[in-house]
Amino acid sequence: MRFTNYKSIASAGRNKFDLASIRAIPMRAVAIDLGFGLTAGGTGRCRIPGHEDRNPSFSIRSATNRFTCYACGENGDVIDLVMKMRDISFVDACEWLTGRHLGGASVRPEMRQRPADREAAAKQPPIVPAKTEHAAAPDHEAFEWLLLVSKLSSSGYDYLASRGFSAETIAHFRVGQIGDRGEAMKTAVARFGLERLRRCGLVCDGKFGNRFVFPAGYLLFPFIIDGNIAYLQARRPDSGTQWRWLCPNSLLPPVFNRSALSDSTATISICEGVTDVISAHELGIPAIGLVGANARLDDTTLDLLRGRNVAIFGDRDTAGSRFARRLVDRLAGMGVTAIPKRLPLGANDLNDHLRRIKGIAA
Repeated sequence: MRFTNYKSIASAGRNKFDLASIRAIPMRAVAIDLGFGLTAGGTGRCRIPGHEDRNPSFSIRSATNRFTCYACGENGDVIDLVMKMRDISFVDACEWLTGRHLGGASVRPEMRQRPADREAAAKQPPIVPAKTEHAAAPDHEAFEWLLLVSKLSSSGYDYLASRGFSAETIAHFRVGQIGDRGEAMKTAVARFGLERLRRCGLVCDGKFGNRFVFPAGYLLFPFIIDGNIAYLQARRPDSGTQWRWLCPNSLLPPVFNRSALSDSTATISICEGVTDVISAHELGIPAIGLVGANARLDDTTLDLLRGRNVAIFGDRDTAGSRFARRLVDRLAGMGVTAIPKRLPLGANDLNDHLRRIKGIAA
């Protein structure tokens, strides 16, 4: 089901939906109504049909009232979530939401007014909306500063080495590590101001007020585009599964390691996420990475892919197979031919394959 095919539909027969009110229904309430179990921070296991989420990959953003699954790649607003979960149309999803959360008031208020009332309302001066917060946007300077002050510790280096990454590879990808979380936030606020940090997603709403998004000890992976850090993703430096990956609040991730497209390499691979891209580099395979199956493929990246042989490496599971199939189809629609690659038997992902080659126990 493609959500965008239904976005232009605002009515069906006599039903005229108040889409603004529907989309304002709190995402948390809708997700819980659909059976999601969420933490106080808005994360949990994805329950979207077809995705067997082994780790908490589903997240809601209160600032935008949208959801994202960083494993299967699905994202959208409350209507999108209902459509996906119940396998119903845009119109039926609006009916379901208004019936469950708006007391059945699905008809736009202006459609219920008498003609005289509508005429009087039309003569009223328009209401100028209050100034809203700035939209989320990357902050190259703030991201660069954070990476520079987040030196990789020996424990972080040991973890990366246990994944099969050499010192040269670790240096190539400029991996950092968050030190003291409170001190990082205090220094960042003094340097950049709270509003700027919230706008670039480094600070978000926490249970007790403003919260720095990256905890102490988390590894930092920069997404560098044209020499600037456009995004940061953080990973816990151990085998724990809770809060494994964290990212800036409300920012969508760009392509990881786009510099792999800077030369005339004939074959380029596309992987799921950061770890597999770094594993591919260690194996001598030029690769870029997408975080989530619906991650952005910007026009510049597409132009750089055209004319090359493109291979897709998905994980050896249902979600990985779906990632590869969808990406092959999406690229084909954009004029890029790609083929899915199967991992060697016994390897769940490229990092498994790398560690087996190096004789590192899983």
